[in-house]
Amino acid sequence: MKALNISILGTGDMGGAIATAISRRTRHLLRVRGSQPGSASARRLIDELGVAEATDQDFLASDIVFVVVPAAAIEQAAAILNNYRGIVVAVSVSGSVGQDGLPSAAARMAALLPDATLVSAFTSIWSNVIREPGRSGKTSVFVCSDEDNAKDVVSGLANELGFEPVNGGKLAMALYAEMMGIFAVRLAIDSGYGRKISFHAFRAE
Repeated sequence: MKALNISILGTGDMGGAIATAISRRTRHLLRVRGSQPGSASARRLIDELGVAEATDQDFLASDIVFVVVPAAAIEQAAAILNNYRGIVVAVSVSGSVGQDGLPSAAARMAALLPDATLVSAFTSIWSNVIREPGRSGKTSVFVCSDEDNAKDVVSGLANELGFEPVNGGKLAMALYAEMMGIFAVRLAIDSGYGRKISFHAFRAE
């Protein structure tokens, strides 16, 4: 896979996990930034991984921008990416998606960033598994987008990180992938699997 210019907006638990995985398991150029410039979480990642803090210009020059922010910060994130024309990977960290008719984080980002190409991915996986995929079978990454080329790029990155990319259909299907993430949280608590529980799609024959 060719080297990509990747930025991550949002350096909490999940954003940090994605940054760590990309930094340690690929050769892509990576920059990170918290929801606020100079945030403590971003500074920890910058020091730990030896990556740079993303500027507004870095975001606009990126091949891929991961947006990993709480639902309340989506509008703020979109403002930073105004006029961005690359691939935005929306990773939901919301516990309320799908409730009372709320749209997916991916759909909200798509409405706010009409010039970007939205992809939903990595949104049904615990951060623990992003950091350490394990050896008991590949976790599926459900990749949803209206643009096949963008879907292929993100699927290639997922494969490079040690996951099994699965075509999740159009961006409208992101709602269900995000709800799978909420279900994974509930299963982790109720099933005894803990934060290493994962979904794997396979053909039952």
